[in-house]
Amino acid sequence: MQKNPILAVIGAGEGALPILQKAKEIDVTTLAFGHADSLAREYADIFVEADIFNFDLLKSKCKEYGVKGIIASSEVTTEVTAILAAQLGLPGNDIKKGFGAKSKYMMRTKVAGLSTVKQPKFELYQENEVYEFPVVVKALESCGKRGVSIAYNQNDLQEAVSYSREYSNDGLVLIEEYLAGGKEYSVECVSGNGYYDIVQFTEKETSGPPHFTETAHHQPAELSEDLRRRMSLAVKDILKVLGLSCGMAHMELKVIDNEIFFIEVGARGGGDHIADTLTVKSTDCDYFKAAIECSLGMYEHKDIHQIAYTGIYFHCKQNESLKPLFLKAKVADWCIANTVTNDDFHEASSNVETAEAGYFIYRSDHKITIKDA
Repeated sequence: MQKNPILAVIGAGEGALPILQKAKEIDVTTLAFGHADSLAREYADIFVEADIFNFDLLKSKCKEYGVKGIIASSEVTTEVTAILAAQLGLPGNDIKKGFGAKSKYMMRTKVAGLSTVKQPKFELYQENEVYEFPVVVKALESCGKRGVSIAYNQNDLQEAVSYSREYSNDGLVLIEEYLAGGKEYSVECVSGNGYYDIVQFTEKETSGPPHFTETAHHQPAELSEDLRRRMSLAVKDILKVLGLSCGMAHMELKVIDNEIFFIEVGARGGGDHIADTLTVKSTDCDYFKAAIECSLGMYEHKDIHQIAYTGIYFHCKQNESLKPLFLKAKVADWCIANTVTNDDFHEASSNVETAEAGYFIYRSDHKITIKDA
């Protein structure tokens, strides 16, 4: 890698921390944009206080400093990053046919033609439309399960739509067929220079209806070889059809009766410490280095190997039956992080609320369960 190329980091919140820290390790100079009180501003080599949606200013500063790559730090900044990269002729996700990892409706429309993955029926909400219940109601561009709920009848639907609109930038709401049963997974990916590599499969535990809050994650997911192979094919097809060809991607899938269903994807690493902790400690992939290399056009494929089991449990009401495990985590050598500060298990209706409730992260030679208490 060329010594000290300059990487523009769009956004300087918590999600920028692992990017900025890794860049420093590998002699990449960082130019970060954010607000005056941005959490990660002190970790950047150069910090510019700016509105991250002020294209002209960002573009001007990137030219001024001669940046060689641009990287998003969060869900919010993925689209502006792709547009800036295209305008500056730098590596980035494809925007020619519309950015493919922001609008859940656009994602579903683009993925609809693939034969390697299924989808629920979907449409944009319309007043007075007759729906076949139950349906899942989503804000079009939200993340972290915010604005997601289920409706079993017309009264539920009105409440669900109102709830989703609280998290919708333009008031648009997506209505989806409810996929009952099965198991949920996420897939951490990295793409660059024509490669579409799968870094890790994560098995998710969720609360189910009404808000489908994620209560735990485990790596690696327990998958048969056949299912792993078919999921890999589906993931790569989805990345290609959505134009996600540069950097990290966090894809969510559901498997019902051995059939694979696409849920959604983000053009960034997984939240809930899936990317910055679980993945980097369960594999030998230097995930954030790979993401930076993609943005600089320097990524090369490397075989990725499993080296440990990792996971995270959230201290929410849905996990109250695991109280003995949370107590054990206070002293267990497999617990590598613990933010739980009290014994109260509070109800959580989104992933943001579960994280705020506290959690512990494990790393072990096996999947940690209640049996380990």
